Amino acid sequence: MKRNPQSATPVKEVLKDLDIANGHCFEDAAPIPASAKHSLDFCQHEIDAIFSKEWICIGRADELPDPGDYLTQDIAGVSVIIVKQRSGEIAGFINACAHRQACLLDNSSGHAKKITCRYHAWSYDLQGKLISAPYMEMKENFDPSKHALQSIPTEIWEGFIYATLSQNPQTNLKKSLLPFKQKVVGRYGMNCYQTVFRRTMKWHSNWKNLIENFTESYHVPMVHGDTFAKHEKPLQAYVCGEDSDYYGYHYAPQKSDSGLGAAHANNSRLEGEWRRTMVDFCIFPCHLVTLMPDYLWWISVQPRDVDQLTAQWGVALPPEVLTDIPENDYQRWIRDFETYMDVANEEDKEIVEALQIGTASPTLPQGSLHPLERNLWQFNQYLAKKCILR
Repeated sequence: MKRNPQSATPVKEVLKDLDIANGHCFEDAAPIPASAKHSLDFCQHEIDAIFSKEWICIGRADELPDPGDYLTQDIAGVSVIIVKQRSGEIAGFINACAHRQACLLDNSSGHAKKITCRYHAWSYDLQGKLISAPYMEMKENFDPSKHALQSIPTEIWEGFIYATLSQNPQTNLKKSLLPFKQKVVGRYGMNCYQTVFRRTMKWHSNWKNLIENFTESYHVPMVHGDTFAKHEKPLQAYVCGEDSDYYGYHYAPQKSDSGLGAAHANNSRLEGEWRRTMVDFCIFPCHLVTLMPDYLWWISVQPRDVDQLTAQWGVALPPEVLTDIPENDYQRWIRDFETYMDVANEEDKEIVEALQIGTASPTLPQGSLHPLERNLWQFNQYLAKKCILR
């Protein structure tokens, strides 16, 4: 793809632009600077400073119901394996053989009783221990115990699986998200929601454009006419949450007590206005969730290049909603829901890619943030803190 004049902006200049945009407070803040979305150096700096160190959402724990079930995903260009253990816990590994580092599993998901390399048939158990290395008895003093897979830290929070490439994570995931769970999302019981489908999408845009778009609902009445705007949540009803170094969120109730976006009659977890309230949130840096009483939609975003992103996304439903779907109508119901989400994604894709095109200009008008875009400012502050040169 053709580069623009901002592609050559050095990291130091991008950070200066970001500090200016953040201002002294939200009231004098501006949108994230265009240089942060187009600088090649800053793109690599983000991968090193953020994606190689932070907790990244891999998917949902219920996607791995049985021991040996696994997911693979790229984090900062590194392929990782998340596998269900016989103990019921999950473990994470770098997706590379301990012999000559060939990629072990090239499917995005599957089941394996053991993990075997296609190259020389070195095999590992679910804990990553080497259990078979054909003909390696020919090597004197070869010790299988010294050739396990490289493990990585994993966590489960509210039904979501997270992993990090850092062997010494700077953030305690559950502790940092505890206030958010106690104040807002804990009441929904997200860990009981069950995955109904999972997909991958690739867009021609910097990854931050998707984060920004998802974390504000100011655009919903204009962009999502065929989907989310039908919930009829007046912009005046939206509330932006407290400032945090770890997350940003906003929420709003819809008008209807029934139908899509409202709690099922058998939902005993939610009370009052929360039975018809949506929460949109971002767990920094790249885990996005729309949480409804009757479903949740999650996205995990990864940069592929300065102007390309890959996102894993999926939808999960609470058990009382799933129980209500007739067995002979389940496949059609799921297809219809998937079509609905595909439309919503296409509505967003057009705008997110337009942000990439529009910000490519070397000269731009001064931007301004709406009061409902406080979550963007929170994300921009996070970005500036994590990317500071040390």
